[in-house]
Amino acid sequence: MVSNVSPGGVSGSTPTGNSLPRAARPKPASRSLSDAVLAIERTMRAAEVPFASMRGAGGLEMAFAGAGTVRRPDGDAAMALLDAPIERLEGHLAICCHRVPTVGVAPSRLRAFLDGSQKTLLVWRIGLVPIVVTVAAAAILHRDERGNPSVMPTTLKLRHAWLIPRRTGDPELARLLATLDAQGMDVIDPLAYLDDDAYAAVANQYGKMVEAAYVAARGVREEVESGLLDWWGKRASGDPDGDWMVVDGRLRLDVPNAVGLVKDVTSQHLVGQKAVDVFELAPGHRTSAYRPKDNRRSVPEDDLAAPTATDHHRPTLWYLRLRDHQGQDARHALVRVEAPSAVTGTAEIDRLSAWVMAERAPRATADARWDTLLYPIHYLELILKRHIASSLVGWPGGQ
Repeated sequence: MVSNVSPGGVSGSTPTGNSLPRAARPKPASRSLSDAVLAIERTMRAAEVPFASMRGAGGLEMAFAGAGTVRRPDGDAAMALLDAPIERLEGHLAICCHRVPTVGVAPSRLRAFLDGSQKTLLVWRIGLVPIVVTVAAAAILHRDERGNPSVMPTTLKLRHAWLIPRRTGDPELARLLATLDAQGMDVIDPLAYLDDDAYAAVANQYGKMVEAAYVAARGVREEVESGLLDWWGKRASGDPDGDWMVVDGRLRLDVPNAVGLVKDVTSQHLVGQKAVDVFELAPGHRTSAYRPKDNRRSVPEDDLAAPTATDHHRPTLWYLRLRDHQGQDARHALVRVEAPSAVTGTAEIDRLSAWVMAERAPRATADARWDTLLYPIHYLELILKRHIASSLVGWPGGQ
């Protein structure tokens, strides 16, 4: 279930520390997720359902930090990538590098910023099955002409979802599911897309089930974010000179006046010398734009990731180096910009790149991802994490 949360207003210039204005702090929830879990535990004990508590285990985000797409290299997939055709834009016959203009560019119209956050927790274990719950939050931050930020009314969404397989045949698990369904809980089967044989194989592996639940939790957050992106697309003017929104991550829908900013460029769309040119991009430079011809980018990057219905468009893509990377990882300060398919001209691509470059200050130095993290996104993350923490009051370990 997705709920609206009253975000309050934020006045004054964008804060540069980790503190939030009082109005941006969430109000205490009337019933936290911890209260709901304890109530369900009492019901299960009364029904003599055997379970083991795991509520002190901490969040899965820490366990999987930085490993969302890590898996054994797939040689066949790598070979397919070498042959993946791309459509070169801006009239170039090859991927080229350009300096982003710093003069003669229209004032930035980046007025909105969309981001999401999640907390995924182990709750109980029934047999070999981990019972997992996730709290996902997303919102759009608006910045007015004077630079004052505030969460756009009605855009702050909070969703609780239980991640439990339904087809294991375990009667004790079925009793828990019946309890959750009777209370109107949002229950998602993280293996629902698998056939029966694959389902049974994964459901009997505790570690795989934890991984599958984490991938499903990420999907919950992405659904909430996509709902806000769709909302923005329906209200956007479509005028290139109107307000634009930056999405933290991929642009999953082809909506006007929005760009995605992908900070993790582990998934490589260019190979060979083209990839070398990307990694050698100087600060303030970008590649020419392109788009994959066969939508290979929509293939799930995780073994346990279900296909999504929001990846069937081909955005305009280019790489942009935000800061100096000398002595750093080749991906340092390197982002991939994803723009609507209608964006194909050099002037518009240069303008959007210059607007993104202008967001380099202030820096979110308190965050390890500061080299690619725009400060408004960082600020919005602080707001979202406060709301998630508010919904987890009373959870063991201060979750």
